[in-house]
Amino acid sequence: MLYISKGIPRKSSKGKITINWRGREFTLEGAEARLWQLGCFDSSLASAQSLEALVNLSLVETAEEDTPLCLYRLLTNCVICPAPMRLLRWPLRLLEWRILRWIKRAGLRLTLAELVFLLEEGIRFIPELLGEENRQALVECIYNTETITDGILESRMEEAFSRDYVVTAVLDLLRKRRIFLI
Repeated sequence: MLYISKGIPRKSSKGKITINWRGREFTLEGAEARLWQLGCFDSSLASAQSLEALVNLSLVETAEEDTPLCLYRLLTNCVICPAPMRLLRWPLRLLEWRILRWIKRAGLRLTLAELVFLLEEGIRFIPELLGEENRQALVECIYNTETITDGILESRMEEAFSRDYVVTAVLDLLRKRRIFLI
């Protein structure tokens, strides 16, 4: 079973870790703490039984298979947020840098499907679509009468050419600790 961890690690000590997820704090220890840490900055494999407690707490998202489509669907269930700046950072590739700019400056929390759409359609990173004051313009750029229905954008972006590139870039940003998932 493929899984990815959600939440922000706050404190860590011998075998224990405290995680903030949507304003609630969870303290994990032992095997649960190790499992959460393994899936924190990458997608990982584990048995369904060992993940049951973390799934019940909503601290992980799971998928049955390890395929690019399952990985896309796994990430569509997560909210992507920029991580606080750190002094030491890994360098970014061009696609990672473009995606991180959208994540940080869009004025709203973009979903994976919306990020795929922005890259697939070649929507330019312009001031008229950035920031909270231009949030509505960005939403109107992404959603129209064909894509506004619940789940349509996610379904269409499943078949997009750039889907796997965006998924890889988002996972790389996660590994480089430039974003986190909630």
